[in-house]
Amino acid sequence: MARQPTIRDVAERAGVSHQTVSRVINGHELVSGATRERVERAIRDLNYVPSPIARGLISNRTHSIGLVSSAISDQFFGEVAAGAEAEARRCGYYLVIASVEEHAEADERAYLRLMLERRVEGLIVARPRLPISVDQVSLQQVPVVAIASAEAPGLTVVDVDNRGGGRDAVAYLLAQGHRRIATITGPMEWCSSQHRLEGYREALAAAGVGPEPSLVEQADGWDPVDGQLAMGRLLTRGVSFTALFAYSDLIAIGAIQELRTRGLRVPEDVSIVGYDDIRVAAYVDPPLTTIRQPTREVGERAASLVLDAIAHGVRSETTLLPTQLVVRRSVVTRAV
Repeated sequence: MARQPTIRDVAERAGVSHQTVSRVINGHELVSGATRERVERAIRDLNYVPSPIARGLISNRTHSIGLVSSAISDQFFGEVAAGAEAEARRCGYYLVIASVEEHAEADERAYLRLMLERRVEGLIVARPRLPISVDQVSLQQVPVVAIASAEAPGLTVVDVDNRGGGRDAVAYLLAQGHRRIATITGPMEWCSSQHRLEGYREALAAAGVGPEPSLVEQADGWDPVDGQLAMGRLLTRGVSFTALFAYSDLIAIGAIQELRTRGLRVPEDVSIVGYDDIRVAAYVDPPLTTIRQPTREVGERAASLVLDAIAHGVRSETTLLPTQLVVRRSVVTRAV
């Protein structure tokens, strides 16, 4: 494999010092036009690519931001990362991503320190569980934006309006004549689950429907198997319901499987609204009515706020992006 050209190779070809090449690369004005042209021609001839690390050491800028997440394989956080990367790239920054185990707080702190050691200029921390583990050292060194942690005092936060999404899901079922509406939550240590449950209760209260704890079941995770097991527990209790609000589309798909195993039809016997609007939601049987989350926009907004804080200083604020009800065929109207 051919050796990659170095800054000294460029200097030799251009007949200048490597310090002069560095000044040209970093846009210093104290270089004559003829010298600059000679150096730029040498860079092109050698296909030299300046090291961003070396440039950062010289300019005290790395033009990079970090994202640390404990759930990067989850569709929500994967889309968030894609949105953050696109916005960072648009603004001439690199996004460095680190994924840690959900319960490994020590690992999360280690990755935060590693990001700082690599001299990122800002941090995005995607922490779905509470509390978020950003120490004061991190806050003092670089701007930090939290995602999916709507209860992170002192931090700038970007999240989805999960309370509003839960309220809209249940309000739609109520508008279709349903009064006995069950719900399968996600893990309740996730703040998104807490807020969707609050929206569920608010919609029922607004319609004059009293809460019934036996209609609320918690899934252990967000996958179809978790939804199927939770639906099994709900049905085993023997409570009657005509509709279900599931806190993820995957939970909803698992719940549908269990309902059919028990001889119940969707939507004729039980109408279902999911949450997320994953790509497969439009292709399941029946196509799933759901709440769409603006996931890429969350990442884009988080990156934009980090970059704005780098340029203009840190300010604490909370941004909640709205959800959207997507109506398909998993809900039927019942006579009131």
